[in-house]
Amino acid sequence: MNNTVYKKCADELFARLMLGLKNPDGSLHPQSFLCCLGSLAGYACKCDVIDEYIKGKGLALSDVFDVIPSKSGEKFYFSELADEKLAGDDHSVWTYISAVLVKTEAKAPDIKEIFEHAVKSCGSAEFVKVRSCETGEDIRGYAELMWKPAHEIIKECPQGTMYVSVAMAAQKAMMAFRNVLSVTEQARILMESAAAAARLSLAGK
Repeated sequence: MNNTVYKKCADELFARLMLGLKNPDGSLHPQSFLCCLGSLAGYACKCDVIDEYIKGKGLALSDVFDVIPSKSGEKFYFSELADEKLAGDDHSVWTYISAVLVKTEAKAPDIKEIFEHAVKSCGSAEFVKVRSCETGEDIRGYAELMWKPAHEIIKECPQGTMYVSVAMAAQKAMMAFRNVLSVTEQARILMESAAAAARLSLAGK
């Protein structure tokens, strides 16, 4: 995998979010920044599956997603292919986050439990909230607000791999915030946000 385009997109995305998420006083809330990045990473995994398998290979939506409607009429998308990009193969979101955990000798959060929570809470009010964490927007809110500007940056990535650049931006954030928020907690916020956002439907996508 050629990292040049991913690093370029990651740097641009990180800088864009640094500007866009600053408070009026110029401060930045780490938990909110991480929730936003995690939300974008998860939603990118879903969109990458659409781009790679539905648009690219001509598969039907039902071939790659189990679409689950809620009582409110909202649809949630479940896909093993998206989960692979989240935490499966050697270049998953979790792989990049784990690299920072290893580098800083930090304990890893329980990734299995994080995914179980995303499945069990799907459709509830808790689904789009990071547990035990205050953020400016919830997971859906960050995805809705920031996906379009983020997509303008990360769409340069090869088909099906936009999530990689977001994961690299997450690495930058984790190192930037390591002295104000434990790396373990950062990883938890990122992955809880990503696991939920990968199942969301926004603007018809």
